[in-house]
Amino acid sequence: MAEINSKDVFNLRSTPQITGRFTVPGDKSISHRSIIFGAIAEGQTRVGGFLRSEDCLATLKIMQDLGVEIDDTGDEVLIDGVGLHGLRAPNGELDCGNAGTAMRLLSGLMAAQKFNSVLIGDESLSSRPMGRVIKPLTAMGAQIDSNGFKAPLKFSPVDGMNAMTYNSPIASAQVKSAVLIAGLYVDGQTSVSEPKKSRDHTETMLQGFGAEVQTNGLTVTVTGQPKLKGQNIQVPADISSAAFFMVLGLCHPNADFVIENVSINPTRDGVIKILQAMDGQLSLDNIRDQAGEPVADIRVQSSALKGIEIPHDLIPSAIDEFPVLFIAAALAKGETRLTGAEELRHKECDRITVMLDGLKLLGITCEELVDGAVIQGGQLGSGLVDGHGDHRCAMSFLLAGVLSQDRTISVRGCHNIGTSFPEFFELVQSLGIQVKQPVSVIAVDGPSGVGKGTISALLARELGWHLLDSGAIYRSLALKAMKVGVYADEESKLITLAENLNLNFSVDSKQGTQILLDDVVVNSELRSEACGVMASKVAPIPAVRTALMQRQKNFQKAPGLVADGRDMGTVVFKSAPLKVFLTANAEERAKRRHKQLQERGVDVKIRDLLEDIEARDYRDSTRKVAPLVPAKDAHVIDTSELSIDEVFAQIIELVEQFLNV
Repeated sequence: MAEINSKDVFNLRSTPQITGRFTVPGDKSISHRSIIFGAIAEGQTRVGGFLRSEDCLATLKIMQDLGVEIDDTGDEVLIDGVGLHGLRAPNGELDCGNAGTAMRLLSGLMAAQKFNSVLIGDESLSSRPMGRVIKPLTAMGAQIDSNGFKAPLKFSPVDGMNAMTYNSPIASAQVKSAVLIAGLYVDGQTSVSEPKKSRDHTETMLQGFGAEVQTNGLTVTVTGQPKLKGQNIQVPADISSAAFFMVLGLCHPNADFVIENVSINPTRDGVIKILQAMDGQLSLDNIRDQAGEPVADIRVQSSALKGIEIPHDLIPSAIDEFPVLFIAAALAKGETRLTGAEELRHKECDRITVMLDGLKLLGITCEELVDGAVIQGGQLGSGLVDGHGDHRCAMSFLLAGVLSQDRTISVRGCHNIGTSFPEFFELVQSLGIQVKQPVSVIAVDGPSGVGKGTISALLARELGWHLLDSGAIYRSLALKAMKVGVYADEESKLITLAENLNLNFSVDSKQGTQILLDDVVVNSELRSEACGVMASKVAPIPAVRTALMQRQKNFQKAPGLVADGRDMGTVVFKSAPLKVFLTANAEERAKRRHKQLQERGVDVKIRDLLEDIEARDYRDSTRKVAPLVPAKDAHVIDTSELSIDEVFAQIIELVEQFLNV
């Protein structure tokens, strides 16, 4: 058996009943497009319900790199559009991460610009085919260099591109969108014809922004050089994310719940029609229009599903939902047959092979076809299946574990779930489903002076676990930057340093916590005034925090991790089974700090320390990026009147209660 990377393995435990009303995150396709079109429109665009997934945030960051001012307030995203021809040349490569939608849509945008640019992606995205957008864009006159029609994609400016009529060999909204977006920049009309209707978010949204768009059957035409105007957009809930819970509810023995505000765009509702054809009890209520998109509340009730032959005309409108539909087929009575879905082999992974390999391992009889599958309904068994880093495959197998009649299905390859559904684990937990993870994390957050550093070191030593001092990570980055001569305003260099930071923590009963940077103990250097000043400059930079996010997550190793910081439970380790937030009144913390400084021979007034602490608390709790607040499920402990031993005893009791340690 292949070696298990325990930090990437999860399983879900069933719950006897699922009821209530809830919603899922915003639509990913609409979120991507709202950022792109808002950026090239004139005036401000306000986007509510924006999906803050890794994929959509990659698009947001790229548009910022192209000179667009974008402010994420938490409630909405504000985009100050620069107009069709206002984008600026980026300082470096444009990183799409794992977002195939971003890379293909942005290919149409970058092909038409008057400057050089490069689109890159992670290992998974760099292996996916891009020829389907490169070929039509090249036919329009674009100059694109690629690695065998795969990323990285290098765009060079051309004198001018030409309008064209493109007959797409496949029904793909991403291909259609890339061509139409490029068509915005040319004179005349650009048309795309498809063999079947693909999702129409691009043409719908472009019309809302003021572009001249015509739809005639399977052909969409856009007139070039429009004057796009900023809009107010409310992103509905993503039907692809809702699909996981539709299948969960239909196959669960005791479920009756409502998923609110779901997009039911007719180019996306194939999953509903397929599940209804399988005798699934799905009913749509409160159907209404939201920013040009039809939405509804979907009631889901336990059902006895039957196998069917999936109609070919529903495949394009359900292409992203087939991984979880395979789970529905595995639990339906009889045979389900899918053909004509070869497109599934060209997603984040070969979804046909990955899903069928997993189902076979779980005891389901199924046959792999060139363009689909034949699945015989049965009973899911236990096993460890691999999602291969595909977010939809991983989530499908995880929910299969809830439906496996107390048999354990563990899933590895879950690391990309955040690309489309960052709140997945939080939502399933809210439904009463237990999330199990082999490597446990204790997140200890709080302001300075509450004892969290001492407590975290004691916990790590007592449990024999790894320790993460996130504050030391930022100070270590600052120290590294100072040593190699990188300044606080050199963002790209700071990101490179952050991604390659060689940092470790050692907890020793005699020496305490030792911080090793490049294998050298740097405790005293990190406490210097110069290092503190530098750290305060680099820590608020969003791109630096993003770069250090994975570095922090990499500390999550067996047998467990104690993570000390300010956003461990709210941002870095959202799924930590135990979150503790330590607090104390400002006066007590000022006294503690005063005592520490006196022991070091530093003379300072308590009043000055108190003012500094109160000012920092205000900045930390009100900042837009990772504010210092307790996680909703954190255990808050006020240490003002408690000794270290008393605080430690309380947390050990929580450890025994929640982690069975």
